[in-house]
Amino acid sequence: MHLLQYLKSIVLLFSLSLISFNLSANEVNYQQSKSYFEHLSAINKEWKYFEQAAPQGKISFASDLDRIQLHLNLVIEHLKLNIPKEFNADQKSKRLTLLVKLQEYADQKTFPINQFHSIRTPYFVDHLGTNCAVGQMIYVSGHEDLVAKISREHNYDYIKDIKTKGVVEWANEYGFTLNELKWIQPAYAPTQTMDQVLNGTNGRVKKITPHPWGTKLFIAGEFTELDDLPCLNIGVYENNQLTCLGSGVDGIINDIVPTLDGVYIVGEFEHNGEFYPVARYEDSLWSYFSIPGRANAIGMAANSEGFDYFAYDLEIAIAHSSIPNQQEVWHWLDDGSWSKRMLMNGEVNDFATSHAGRIHAGHFDTVTVFKHSGEIDTIMKVNNVIIRNNSYSAPYYRIGDEISNEVNAVLNIAGTVYFAGKCDAYDGNNIICISRYQNSVLQPVFLNQVSEFEFNIKSIAYDGDRTLALGGDFNKSFSWVYGDNLATFDLINNGFMPIAVLDKPVNSVQYFDGELYAGGDFRTNLSTDSINFLGRVASTVGLNEEPNIKVNITVFPNPFDNVINVEGIEDGTKYSIIHLDGRIVKENHLKNGKISDLELLPKGTYLLNFETLNGSIIRKVVK
Repeated sequence: MHLLQYLKSIVLLFSLSLISFNLSANEVNYQQSKSYFEHLSAINKEWKYFEQAAPQGKISFASDLDRIQLHLNLVIEHLKLNIPKEFNADQKSKRLTLLVKLQEYADQKTFPINQFHSIRTPYFVDHLGTNCAVGQMIYVSGHEDLVAKISREHNYDYIKDIKTKGVVEWANEYGFTLNELKWIQPAYAPTQTMDQVLNGTNGRVKKITPHPWGTKLFIAGEFTELDDLPCLNIGVYENNQLTCLGSGVDGIINDIVPTLDGVYIVGEFEHNGEFYPVARYEDSLWSYFSIPGRANAIGMAANSEGFDYFAYDLEIAIAHSSIPNQQEVWHWLDDGSWSKRMLMNGEVNDFATSHAGRIHAGHFDTVTVFKHSGEIDTIMKVNNVIIRNNSYSAPYYRIGDEISNEVNAVLNIAGTVYFAGKCDAYDGNNIICISRYQNSVLQPVFLNQVSEFEFNIKSIAYDGDRTLALGGDFNKSFSWVYGDNLATFDLINNGFMPIAVLDKPVNSVQYFDGELYAGGDFRTNLSTDSINFLGRVASTVGLNEEPNIKVNITVFPNPFDNVINVEGIEDGTKYSIIHLDGRIVKENHLKNGKISDLELLPKGTYLLNFETLNGSIIRKVVK
C-alpha cells in the first residue's frame, strides 16, 4: 500500500465510530444479539477449543465488560470441574484457591483499559496498574515481581508469545496448563480518549454551541484566558484555532444563541455600570439589551427559532427579584418591543423547536400563559415540560409524566424529541434519565438502574447516526462499568457506555467535524491526563503499531512547542508529520535525535511517522 494511502487509512481511525468501540470487522459487537460462542470468541479466540463449554442460545450485553465477566465466569466454572489428572494434591489445592481469587476479580468487573491500541489487544497490566486475569492470579499468589517482569517484556502479548522466564514454572506450581492460561486471558477493546483542545481555558466551560452552518463552535463559561491569551468568558473555535469574541464580556453567561451574522448571549452582564440580561456580538461589536420593567434581570436560557403570529428575534427565560423561585419567558419582537409570554413556578433550563412545537423544559410544575395583550390566558399544571404547536392560534399543552425529575436538555432528532436530566439513584422515586416523545407518546428509554447516586445529565448531542453523547455529573461511577461524567447512549439498543473518567462534571457536549467536544469543570481524565476544561474525544487513545516491529521509542515533549526529541530511532531515519486530514505538513530526516523548526506549525493533533527498514512506526503528537 502506498504510504500516504496507508496513513490516510490510519487517520480514518480518528474520525470513525467515535462513540462506539472500534472493533475489527469480523468481531461481534457486544450489543448484537448473537450466540454465546460468537460473543465469547470475540473476547478470546481460544474458545474454538472449548466450544462445548459455551451455553446455547443467543445473548447481547450492556457493555464489553459484561461480556468479559461472563467469559471469566464460564472459564472458572469449567476449570474447577476439569482438573488435569497429572496434577498432585498440592497443585490442585493451589489451583482451586486461585480460581476463587479469580472469581472475586471477575465479580469486581474492573479490567484493564486498552489505551494504546486501535484493535482488541491483551494488556497484562494497564496504565492504571490494573492486572489482567492471568496477571491477577500471579499477583495474588505472591509473585508480584513476575507480574512486573512480564509487563516490562510482554505487556501486550498473548500468553503463547510470552517468553518471560518463570511463567511456565509458575503455571506448573499452581496447577494450570499453558493452554488453560491462554483460554483465561481476555483481550480488551480499544477505548476512547479525551485530548485537550489546544491549551483550553483557565476556568470552567458552561456552554458549547455550533454556528447554524456548522462552521465553528462558540465556547462560553467563566474564564479570563482562552488558549493562553486574554479572553473574558466567550470565544470561538474555528479552523483548529481558539479566538476571543472581541475581548469577551464581563459577567455570567448562561446560554448562547448563534445567528447567521453573530451571536446572542443571555446571563448577567455589566456594561457602563449597569447590568443586562442580553448581549449581542455582531460586526465585531458588543451590544447590550434590557427588558422594560425588569431591571437587573438575569437571562437563564434562550432560543431564536420557532413559529408565532407575532414574529420575534429572541425568546428568553429570566430570573428577577420580583418573582423569587419563579421565572418568566419573554419574546423580543421584531419591532424591538418585549412581550411577556409565560410565568413558570420553577426554572427553565432549555428550549427547542420541533415538529411537535416549541418546547420549554426545566424544573417547574405550574405555568401561567399570557396573551400578547398581557392578560392571563390560562394556568396549567405541568411536569417540567410545556409545548406549543407550530401555529399562532394553537394552545400550549403538557405531555406525560414519564420524564426526569428535572429536565436539563432537549434534543429534536427527525421529529423525535429526547429529554434528559436529573434522576434519582436506582432505589429512588424517579429513576428516569432520558425520555423520548414521538407521535404524541412519551416513554422512558434510559433508567438509572446502575448508579447508587443521583444521576444528572446536563447536556446531550447527536452524532448523526444512532448515538447520543451525554455529559453531566454521574457522581462516583457505577459498580458495573468504569467511567465518570461523559458517556454515550445507543438509540437502537438503548445501551449506555461511559467513555471517560473525568474528575468533575461535563456541562456541555457537541459534535463538530465528526468529533465530540465537551466543556465543563473537569481538569483530568483517567486521573492522569491533564485537560483544561475543554476536551475533544478521539476514537482511540493511540495507534496500533505493526505487531512485528519490536521497538521502544520515546517522543517528547508531547505536547510539543518548537522541537520534538526522539529516542530509540537512528539518526537519518525519514520522518513525516501528517495532519489528521492526511496532509503531510513536514518531512525530513531525523538529525541529532531532534525534529526542529516546528514553531510555524499550527496547534493541533498530528501523526508522526518514521519509515524504518521493518516498516512504519507511528506516534500521535500534539502541539
